[in-house]
Amino acid sequence: MPTTGKANLSSTITPGVRNESEVLSVYTGVVGTAPKNDTISNAGAAFELLPNGTNVYGFFSQTLSNDIYYEARLYGRYNYIATNPNIPGIPTSNQNPPPGYGLTGILGYNFHPTDLINLTPYVRANGQYNMGPVYNDTNGDYLHSTTYGLFVGGKLTFKATPIFSPYVNLWGGYQVNDLVGSYPNSATKSNVPISGVLNQTVVIYEIGIGAKLSEHISLIPYWQYITNANSPNAAASTALDQGGLNQTNLTGTAQVFALKLNVAW
Repeated sequence: MPTTGKANLSSTITPGVRNESEVLSVYTGVVGTAPKNDTISNAGAAFELLPNGTNVYGFFSQTLSNDIYYEARLYGRYNYIATNPNIPGIPTSNQNPPPGYGLTGILGYNFHPTDLINLTPYVRANGQYNMGPVYNDTNGDYLHSTTYGLFVGGKLTFKATPIFSPYVNLWGGYQVNDLVGSYPNSATKSNVPISGVLNQTVVIYEIGIGAKLSEHISLIPYWQYITNANSPNAAASTALDQGGLNQTNLTGTAQVFALKLNVAW
């Protein structure tokens, strides 16, 4: 009877089912690198160093059966104090740019063409406040922005070893910055808020590497190169002394250096 009971118990175990340790042993913390048909959950935080500020975000993501992938991020930004050439004579001690914050949602699908290569196309949507053009000083001059963006992209990951996974991530799309500002210190001496729109075509290139520190924890340093093609409307591009917001129509570039901590289960 004991022998029969053991046989019946073993027959109820589904072939191919792996426990958490087996799944995580081959997962490097980079999206898509888990075994196919296994669900992985991730949470963590990252910080990004930009020329005009520092971003910090927390995130949660899942790959459902390692196919469908979704992620949600909550951002905060510390905006640096910088001289505004449009408003000369304002010392930096009079400047106090407000912090920014935002939400990002990502939805994609993981393809596994080989055991070592993973490809994840996705769509990405952003909603942000004061993470675009922003300025504030004690004389009452200010410029605030509300930004909405929609992007498409793809992430290619290579499982070099069970510990390291380099990847390349490229996405681009369109974003709209709704601007409002007031410049009582400018030549117009206007206390009436000015509204404008800055449209941007954005392309971001990112390279990084997932480094596994333990079964659950990975550290992911990455670097980004950002290109913004700017297209302000008339109100946004007009000079301050003519009642506008003086936003450029030139293409801008920036580099970002970042570090991400990922906890998986």
